[in-house]
Amino acid sequence: MGIAGKKILLTTTHQNIRSGGSIQLSQLARALTAAGARVEALFNYRAGADRESSNLTALEQAGVAVRFLRFNRWYHPAQIWRLRDWLRRGAYDIVHTHKGSDLSLVLLAGAGLPIPCVVNTRGVNFRLGLNRYKYRSRRLDRIIVVSQDSRRVMVDCGVPADKIRVIYGGADTERFRPLPAERAPVRAEWSIPPDALVSVVAANLVRQKGHGDYLEAAAALRAAHPELWHVFAGGGDQAPWRERAAELGVADRVIFAGFRRDMERVYAAADLSVMPSFAGEGVSGVLREAMACGLPVITTDVGGNAELVRDGETGLVVPIRQPAALAGALQRLVVDRELAARLAGAGAALVRSQFSVAHRMERILALYEEVFRDKGLPF
Repeated sequence: MGIAGKKILLTTTHQNIRSGGSIQLSQLARALTAAGARVEALFNYRAGADRESSNLTALEQAGVAVRFLRFNRWYHPAQIWRLRDWLRRGAYDIVHTHKGSDLSLVLLAGAGLPIPCVVNTRGVNFRLGLNRYKYRSRRLDRIIVVSQDSRRVMVDCGVPADKIRVIYGGADTERFRPLPAERAPVRAEWSIPPDALVSVVAANLVRQKGHGDYLEAAAALRAAHPELWHVFAGGGDQAPWRERAAELGVADRVIFAGFRRDMERVYAAADLSVMPSFAGEGVSGVLREAMACGLPVITTDVGGNAELVRDGETGLVVPIRQPAALAGALQRLVVDRELAARLAGAGAALVRSQFSVAHRMERILALYEEVFRDKGLPF
């Protein structure tokens, strides 16, 4: 039997496919559909949302039924009732939630309904507060975390270890691969010289992603390495970061590329990629993508990133909130191009073998089967 024919609801409180959790949901939805499952992806409703720019049209074209329901954090009774009716009429074999808030709603709305398998994916490593109790619910069959570090945090917060499984996120290695033909045109778009060295930070412009620390590191290297340019690829308010770059004297070397749907081309224009975050990471998906594209990477030792980026083997790892250490790692890769090439090759091989979408899909299918077998249900 297997997954073919199973009716599966994947939920998220995201309104589009632009960030880690929703990207992983999209990849899973496509893979399950290709395997013969009947998949619905339930997103948060937002009036006037542009389906095309949110990548939802492409998901529908892959055969996934895209649905919308208004989610909010206040758990209004009408909202819970609508979701309950949805779950009852849907008669799903598997409900797989991808955020903490939609898990809460599913547990409330699904009380007493015969849902054979309920799974949650938790992609961050923040400690749990009062919300820890929902993860202990008997109606939640398994919790997928994306790193050993995230598992440790949940166990420390009292979540039963036997219901937690570590399944790393996956990179789409067909999409994210070296694209040398894109290097020159993308650089020309930003007016970056062909012989410059380019470092890309792929992250939304929010404080915990560490752009401030990165700019200080860039400033420390400006005099010694004027050939080094920096690209910030991510959505958010650019104004405070532009102001900070000007204060530090690096404004003419920092490109604010905004949110990009063609990150594989952005990586093609770069020589290395950096994740300077200091909080909240599971394992940063942008690191997997950059490594799959053949770039050497630097990450701070946040969340489970060091489980992917093994210092001196598949990349460089530096302490969080230490711009001087970050500058030192950047300089190593700028000066020692042989080291950069060795790390890039090892990183790409690791992603292809252990951090691909296909590898993640195999693990999730095995988890679904485990739940069904434990309950004596056919799979």
